[in-house]
Amino acid sequence: MTKEDRFVVNPLISWFKKQKAHWTLCKPSQGTHATGWDIEASRNKLDLLIEAKFIAGPSLSSFAGLVTAPSAKRAQHSMVRKYRSWCHGVCWAIGIKPPRNMYQILFDYMARSPKFWKHYDEDLRMKYIFFVQEGEVTKIPFTAFLRMTKLYADRADGKTLAPRRRIAEDLLSTYLKRHPSAATHI
Repeated sequence: MTKEDRFVVNPLISWFKKQKAHWTLCKPSQGTHATGWDIEASRNKLDLLIEAKFIAGPSLSSFAGLVTAPSAKRAQHSMVRKYRSWCHGVCWAIGIKPPRNMYQILFDYMARSPKFWKHYDEDLRMKYIFFVQEGEVTKIPFTAFLRMTKLYADRADGKTLAPRRRIAEDLLSTYLKRHPSAATHI
């Protein structure tokens, strides 16, 4: 079992199973190194195609894998004649090892090219970013993350690393310290 399976995929599958909505979950039998999506979650008129990465070291190559995943021609498990359903949404699942500096790194990464990310969101039908840390799942809509990235870029301009990390934590505070009942709805 890889770290990606243990720290990202399995906790996220457990999180989906605890939801009030009944999700049909599919995961490749060979694990995350198989072709296809790491997790496919389906329910009434919503298919989430999830690419998972566990980031504990250098993050640039992991981000490259996340960014290119939706553009690859991967077959959706439940589709027979086409690759994706009409109601699909692509998601990222990012496993984080403490400390939470990954938020600031991701904001810096995305703030460099806001026009690209706007088109990326629209063209590839991005839905959510799931952050998985120590078994806890935080779900953030991709469009909300893009809005926060713009705010981050405005506030962090010219600041050193420590203030940028505080700004990132402040922007995500509503999602990271959410009410327990908010965690059960998608």
